[in-house]
Amino acid sequence: MAVSTVKPETLKSAPAAGFGVQMLAFAETLLLALWLGGMVFFSFAVAPSAFSALPSRHLAGMIVNSTLGKIEVIGLTVGPLLLLVQAALWRARSSEGRVKIIRLSLIAVMIACAALSRFWISTALREIRNRIGNIDELPVIDPLRVEFNDLHQYSVALMGAAMTAGIVVLFLSVRSWLRR
Repeated sequence: MAVSTVKPETLKSAPAAGFGVQMLAFAETLLLALWLGGMVFFSFAVAPSAFSALPSRHLAGMIVNSTLGKIEVIGLTVGPLLLLVQAALWRARSSEGRVKIIRLSLIAVMIACAALSRFWISTALREIRNRIGNIDELPVIDPLRVEFNDLHQYSVALMGAAMTAGIVVLFLSVRSWLRR
């Protein structure tokens, strides 16, 4: 049986936030859900489905590459919007300054992951594909295939880091609104 250690006199109802603050809080949650949901859906549905359902890994790679490009653009668009929302809500949040800075830093990490993926990894992977055509036709020890596989692992790591940061940002954001 759980026992509450909260004293009734310390409980207070949350003050009603103004309509503008409510709309910014909604926008923040919507933007995070869009970006994070896109990354999760891509990672756990689109990519595995493409590689299991399509007749060749080459075609699956083309679909995954195209979809990943859209996820990167979403991140590079939504990320700065989230930073603006964070700035607009700075005074309205009840969380400590340290938590606000952590949230901003994690959004910056997410943007950096999207930018590195878009402008470094995806570009390099596309160049390798253009040089050789079908990656599966190369032996696994071929230097281009090894480079491709390494870049793919970096891509997966960046997406994982961005998703982890996004989950923490979402948690901290929701927690800050529940504390009001």
